[in-house]
Amino acid sequence: MHLEKIKRIPHIDALKRIAKKKKIYVWLVGGFLRDLYLGRKNNFDFDFVTDRDSYKLASAFSKKVGARLIMLDKKERTFRVVVKRDTQDYSYDFSPFKGSNLEEDIKNRDFTINTLAVLVNILPEIKIFDYVEAKKDLKRKILRVTQEKVIPSDPLRILRAFSLSAKYGFRIEKKTLKILSLYRSLLKNIAGERIAEELFKILDSPSSYKVIKLMSQYFIIDEVIPHLSCMRDIRQGRFHHLDVWEHSLKTLNCFEILWQRRLRKNRKIQKYLKEELASQRKRLSILKLACLLHDIGKPKARKIKNNKTIFYTHEKIGHHLCEDIAVRLKLSWKEKETLKKLVFWHMRPGSLIQNGVPTKRAIFRFFRDTEPEGLSVIFLSIADWRATKGELVDEKRRMREEKVLFRIIKEHLERKKQKFLPKLVDGYEIMERFKITPSPLVGKILKRIKEEQSLGRIKTKREAFQIAEKVLRKERNGT
Repeated sequence: MHLEKIKRIPHIDALKRIAKKKKIYVWLVGGFLRDLYLGRKNNFDFDFVTDRDSYKLASAFSKKVGARLIMLDKKERTFRVVVKRDTQDYSYDFSPFKGSNLEEDIKNRDFTINTLAVLVNILPEIKIFDYVEAKKDLKRKILRVTQEKVIPSDPLRILRAFSLSAKYGFRIEKKTLKILSLYRSLLKNIAGERIAEELFKILDSPSSYKVIKLMSQYFIIDEVIPHLSCMRDIRQGRFHHLDVWEHSLKTLNCFEILWQRRLRKNRKIQKYLKEELASQRKRLSILKLACLLHDIGKPKARKIKNNKTIFYTHEKIGHHLCEDIAVRLKLSWKEKETLKKLVFWHMRPGSLIQNGVPTKRAIFRFFRDTEPEGLSVIFLSIADWRATKGELVDEKRRMREEKVLFRIIKEHLERKKQKFLPKLVDGYEIMERFKITPSPLVGKILKRIKEEQSLGRIKTKREAFQIAEKVLRKERNGT
């Protein structure tokens, strides 16, 4: 444990002097010490507990460092001071004991790995307080609750256990898993944005499949997204070897493998999937969520026809269900629309290549309709196919079709490098030239002109008007 770094925390000496002057005992606790023990860098959030009057200490500290004092929780008397230094923000949180002394406070914290404490008042001497064998659990990479009652007191800790497991690669102790499962129904009382924050920490991890599978085994994921429950035990016929939910989990697994082994090695694809759709939430995480939800419409769509199981329009039903899920999780508008598009279009790549290599026009129309999610739709489709291993699946054909899709991806990325095509005509010119009024027909004409231009079939204004004339003639003839 790199203890010397504690002495180098910005303004720690100033805090020590203020605490001594005001006769307040203050301890550094929690995540910073955990990460220090694990040898992790870049934790700039410092949590402090005091034996009394956290406001007095936080207020004096904020004045000393010239930063604003923020009240986080009036009832709990929790305060934050954020100090800007160069390009980095340092966050200092102050709260009083939860209990009558440090030991009680420690035992009221969530997980043992977050319970180490150092007394600031005696620095530079460093004394580690460890009441619940935190160092032992950190060494063994075990995630363990301090005591059962801390979970029902804040049910979000159920999800925090899994997000910490995903982040640090820790194994959740079996007894702890049973406690988390026991209180899982309390998650329905937690605000959607708080649920989403922990869920996206899990999805952002390279091991999200492993963690969500564990959440599934203890039926905790069903409380996070209640719609998932109806996917369990829904059989899919001979093209599938798994029920709808297990297939969806497997799709996430296949996508993670695809991402790790192939996609992330392509700089352009990596940049595309790492794009933020909301604050610190990436397209990659929404794509992983879509892997879990792409077949969510199947239970409602399921029918038996001529002894065959069919799921006609399940993508449309799923599209509507994703609206409900996005509202529940308080997703941003961009995240919501991306998720809905991925679920709605996930069958489209299969239609695109069902007769072999598609035409340039068909490929253009696919990306025109699905952008900017076109690449994500293909990645989801490939993962979906790889997760489908029923007795009727033609594996050789699947591999051939996958090669075609990767070729389409490559060509699409190469086209992105080409110069932006100039606009040949606008709507006003079309209306003036052909004496038509504003209507959807004008948009239809412009859409067709753009298509022909993108395919390299036209290059001039004159040629654009010729295309417009053809579209108008077709409309007037009703063909």
